[in-house]
Amino acid sequence: MTQKRTKGPDKVKSLENLTLAQVYPRVSGDTNLNCCGDPDCGNYGIEPAPAKHAFVGRGSAERRLKAAMADPAVAHGVGRYKMEAESGDNLHRETDAFEFTGDPRAWNDGRVLICQHLRGNSECGVRTRLISNEAYEEERHRLWVQNGALEGPCCGNCGTGYLEKPEEFIFNGANGKPSRKVGHKKGSVPRARFVRVIHKPCKGLPGSRFTVSSEHRRQKKRDENIEILSLLANGAGLHDIRRILRTPRGETEPGMSRLYDRIFWLERTLLAYEQAQLAEWRKGVERQRIKDGKPYTHTRIAHDDIVMGVNWQTKIDRKITQLNCSVSADIRSGYVFRCDVDFDPTIDPLEVIEDAYFCVARGATLRKQYRNSKGTFTAPLLHFQRPTARFDEPALFSAAEKRLRHFVGRTAKAFDAAGEALSPEAYMATQAASARADEIEHLRDQWFNFVKHERDSRNAFDGVMTRDTYTKAASLACLKWMIPSGKLTLVGEKEGQMARVVPHIFREEILADRFEWAVIGFRKDAPIDRIREKQAQFSESLAAWCEMHPDLAPWEALQSWTSSHLSPAFRTDPNDQSRSSWVGPNLASAAFPRLWVNSPIQTANEIDKTVGFPILSPRYRAAYRRLGIDDEIDDPELRAAITRRVIHATIQPTSTFMNAIRERVSIIQRAGGRSSRLGASYINGAAYNPRVLIALMNIWRVHYNFFDWRPYRTPLEADASTAEGPTTDATEDAAHPAKNGEQLRRLAVPGTDKVILVPKRRADKVIRTTPAMRMGVHKPSQPKDSGREEDSATEEETSGGATKKKRDRRRDDRPHLPDLARILYQPWLFHGTPMWAKLQGR
Repeated sequence: MTQKRTKGPDKVKSLENLTLAQVYPRVSGDTNLNCCGDPDCGNYGIEPAPAKHAFVGRGSAERRLKAAMADPAVAHGVGRYKMEAESGDNLHRETDAFEFTGDPRAWNDGRVLICQHLRGNSECGVRTRLISNEAYEEERHRLWVQNGALEGPCCGNCGTGYLEKPEEFIFNGANGKPSRKVGHKKGSVPRARFVRVIHKPCKGLPGSRFTVSSEHRRQKKRDENIEILSLLANGAGLHDIRRILRTPRGETEPGMSRLYDRIFWLERTLLAYEQAQLAEWRKGVERQRIKDGKPYTHTRIAHDDIVMGVNWQTKIDRKITQLNCSVSADIRSGYVFRCDVDFDPTIDPLEVIEDAYFCVARGATLRKQYRNSKGTFTAPLLHFQRPTARFDEPALFSAAEKRLRHFVGRTAKAFDAAGEALSPEAYMATQAASARADEIEHLRDQWFNFVKHERDSRNAFDGVMTRDTYTKAASLACLKWMIPSGKLTLVGEKEGQMARVVPHIFREEILADRFEWAVIGFRKDAPIDRIREKQAQFSESLAAWCEMHPDLAPWEALQSWTSSHLSPAFRTDPNDQSRSSWVGPNLASAAFPRLWVNSPIQTANEIDKTVGFPILSPRYRAAYRRLGIDDEIDDPELRAAITRRVIHATIQPTSTFMNAIRERVSIIQRAGGRSSRLGASYINGAAYNPRVLIALMNIWRVHYNFFDWRPYRTPLEADASTAEGPTTDATEDAAHPAKNGEQLRRLAVPGTDKVILVPKRRADKVIRTTPAMRMGVHKPSQPKDSGREEDSATEEETSGGATKKKRDRRRDDRPHLPDLARILYQPWLFHGTPMWAKLQGR
C-alpha cells in the first residue's frame, strides 16, 4: 500500500500492508464520516462490513456466489469497500526511531476508502478520505460552547453541566442580597447576588455544592461597558479605547487587563443573549408553521470562508499566519449564524503533547500491533488514529517544543543579566525542559516524520490551529442546530473540504428530501469597470425581455429570461479542443452530477458565475445526473427547476459581512490579495493573540445582527419579487405616497433667486433594519407617535387632501433597537432554566 524506494542509495523498506478492518475509525456519536458519500448509492451511510465480503483462498468464487444467492445484500455489495493509500507528498513518512532505529521504514499517513457497491454493471467507485469521528465530535463540542463561553457551571464531583441537565440540580439558598431599601422600588423583590446549587446525584460529595452568580456583579465600574462595546464595534483599537476612556486630566485610564476582561465578558454575554433569542425564535417559527399548515419551513444559507492573518509570537519574526473562518448567513435576511475559526484557544500545546504521548499509556498512543499471515508487526498510528488528529500536528509539536526552548532561553538570560550562575532549582528545571524538548523533536522528526512548514517555528500564546476538515464539519453541524427544523438549501463556493463533509453532516435531511446543495464560482479578480459593464448589460437585456413579454409578471419574466440564457459550463483545451470538467477532483467525484451551468445573472458583484448542484432533490437528481458536462437540459420541468435554483444561488450575505468586518474591526486586515502589493507581511496592530481575535469577531457578529442598522436588499429584489415571498417594506411605502411625502424636490437655479421642482432621484426611502429584525428574531416596538401620524395621514386622505401637512423629518421613525443597558446585565446564559428566574429575583 506504500510505495517503496527501489533505486538509489536511499532505498527504504516499507511497512507491512494494513487492512481496512485493522484501521477503520471507530464510529461514535450520531454521525459517521467514513462511508460512501453518494446519496444514490446503497452504501450511503453504511459502514464497511469486511467479514461479510471476505472471500479469499481456494474456492472463494464459489463461496461468494452462494452467499450472493442467499443474501441480496452480498450480491449488491452492501457494506463492501476497499482501502488504498492516500496520495500526496505531504503524507509520505519515513520512521527511523525506537524499534526501527537503524532500519527505517517508509509508510503513508493517510488512507482512502473506495466504495464497491454495485450500480448497474459497475461499481460505485466513490473515494472517501478516512478521518476521525471522535476528533469531529470534540471540535463540534468546542464550537457549540464557543470555546467555553457558553458552557456554564458544572458539578465539581462528576462534571455534569447545569445547562445540560438543570433538573438534576436543586437550590440551596441565596446569599448576598442587597437591602430592600436601597435601589429598589417599593414592594419589589431584590435580586440575589449569589445562588447556591447542589447536584442531587452527588449530594454530600466534595464539589457537589457550588455558587452561581451573574458575572457583572463582580465589576466595580460598569459605566464604561456600553462605550467599550460601541468603540469595539466601530473600529477602535485597544490602545485607542484606553486613550478615549482616560479621564480629562489623565489621572486614570483602564488597564489592558481590565480591558481584556471586559472584552471576554462582552463576548460571553452577547453570545448567551443570541442563544436565548434564537431559541425563542425557533419556537415561534414552529408555532407559526403549525398555524399556517405548512409541511416545513425553508431556510436558504450562504456559506463561505474568510481568511485572516494573525501576527505570531514575536515582532522579530515579522510574518503572519493565516486562519480560516467559516461564515454561514441567512440569504433572505443577512443574519450571520456562525463565524468559526480553525483555531482552538482552549488548549495548551505542551499539555496536549504530554497527555497524548508521554503519559502512562505511551506505547498505545504511538504505535499499534497488528497481525497478518506472517505474524505480528507494529506500525505508527495513522493521522486519524492519533489522539491529536484534530489539530494541525506539525504546528502542535513545534509549539510544544518552542515553548520549552523559550523557557530555557528566558531563564538563562535572566541569570546572565544579573551576573549570577543558575541556581540548582533553575538548573534542574532547564535541564528537564531541554530533555523534554529533545524528546518532542525526536518524536516529530524521527517517528512521525512530519513535513516541516515555515509557520511551524511561530507559536501562539495558547492554543493551536485545527484541521480545516473537522472545523468545517463541526461548523455545519452547529448551524443545523441553530436554524428551525425543515428544508435547508446550502449555497457555497468551490471548496474541497465541503465535498468531504456535507453529504455526511446532512445525511438525515438528504434522505428525507429536506436538503439541497448548490456551489457557485465567479471571477473575484474582475475590475470594477468590468463588473459595472456586465451589470449594465444584464439590466438592459432583462428590461428588453420584459418589454417583449408584457404579459409576464416580474418573477415569471426573470425566470423565462434566465432559462433562455442557460448554458453548460466546461473547460476547453486550446490544443485539441477537448472538453473537461469545470471543477476540481473533489467536486468532480462520481458522487456528484457532472453538469455545471453558466448563470446569466450578473448581480452582487458575482460576475461570470457558474453554478453546480452536487445534491438535488430526488425528484430531479436522477435526470440531472444522467447529463454530461456539455449537455443541454432539454426536459422542460428539469430546466425550470434548475433555473429557479440558479436565480437563488448567491453568497452575497457572507460577502457583505466579510467586507463590513474588515472595515469596522481594526485588527482584522487583509494581507495579500488585491489589497497588498507586496503579498502577505507583518501588520502592525493586527491580532497578536488569536483568542482576542475570536472574541472580537463574536462580539462584532452579534452586534452586526442585533444592533447595527443597515439597508439590505437580496439580489434581484429590484428586478423581481417571488410570488411566495412577502412584499418588502419599500414596496408598501411606495404604494402609499402620503407616508413618503411629495415625490418632488426643490433645486435652486444658479445665479438667480428662482427655485424649480424636479423629480426625486430615489422614489423609495431607504429602509434600514438589522438582520435580526428582517429574520424575525427581534420584533421591535414602534417609535413614539407613529400610530398618531398614520391616523393623521389617513384622515388627510379621506378629507381629499385639501391641507397636506408636511411630515416632520426631524423625527426618527426607525424601529427601536434592543436596550443595551438592560441586555448586558441579564443572566442570558441560564435562559429557560430555573436559574434564570432565581437570578432575576422572581
